[in-house]
Amino acid sequence: MFKQTKFHTIGFKSIEFVNTMVSETDFQFHFFSPQKNIKLRFGVMRVQPNPAKGVFLLLHGRAEFIEKYKAVANQLTRKGFDVVSLDWRGQGLSSREVENRHKGYIHSFDDYVADLTALFDDMIKPLGMPVYILSHSMGGHIALRFMAEFPHQIKKAVLASPMVDIALPGLVYPLSKYLSKQLSKRHFEKTFTPGSKNYASKSARFQGNKLCHDPEQFRILHDEIRKNPDLAIGGVTWGWLNAAFESIDILKDETFLQNIKTPVLILGAENDAVVSLAAQEKLSRKLSHGEFHCIEGAFHELMFETPRIREKLWSLFDRFMREESKGF
Repeated sequence: MFKQTKFHTIGFKSIEFVNTMVSETDFQFHFFSPQKNIKLRFGVMRVQPNPAKGVFLLLHGRAEFIEKYKAVANQLTRKGFDVVSLDWRGQGLSSREVENRHKGYIHSFDDYVADLTALFDDMIKPLGMPVYILSHSMGGHIALRFMAEFPHQIKKAVLASPMVDIALPGLVYPLSKYLSKQLSKRHFEKTFTPGSKNYASKSARFQGNKLCHDPEQFRILHDEIRKNPDLAIGGVTWGWLNAAFESIDILKDETFLQNIKTPVLILGAENDAVVSLAAQEKLSRKLSHGEFHCIEGAFHELMFETPRIREKLWSLFDRFMREESKGF
């Protein structure tokens, strides 16, 4: 099924990867193995004609995949940047770690950070170009972890609706945190949380959704899954939730955040029902070079919102990218 390929110009060292076309996008898709029995898919979109001004790591959120971000990547290439995007372990066409591929599971968010680090060290760093990040939700969380653990590697980062903390009301938050920890200890880590289930296209209705206001943008993910059902993933397990809470606690450590030297623009959605807007604003004030903007009227998926909201996002993006990187 896959054609074995070699990149003599990028320097992948011992990492194995293969070339495949799984969907009609402008991405070139490849696989690499950061560890035994794990294969991760990444996509590359190049500026034509080259050379590029730099390369963007485009880091998507939970339950997403590279194909969904074709239009976003095209925006970046039109601005003069190459793009590399990664399917996180356990989703997209990267290796799943449980038998039921619809279950959202990860043992630890350390695995996400390690996978991104492997991609960065063996694919991105050898290019010798300035490296930037554009992320959504969980991708922003992993970006913050990466920038704190590896300072000075990223020139600038734009985090849209980053998962600094989860939006859960009142006592639901501490109860969910406690249960996820206790049930993970008792070998229920690969069991769906209440309300979580396999992906089902018939339940993917635009009406009443809390992700975006644009029906065409909402359909992108589901249209891609119809083309390739292997892209689908359902709800989260107790193990994923426990891993998320543990990593969220790491981001609450002010000393840890002070390791981030990269200028960071955080874009929050005013009506986000998925992640905490207040936590984003609070974290931005703890960063050495942090900036926060709340986009009025927006739901969680800023890059897939109405044209007005997307225009606001890209306007803030362009202004931030034009500014000098003080202290970097």
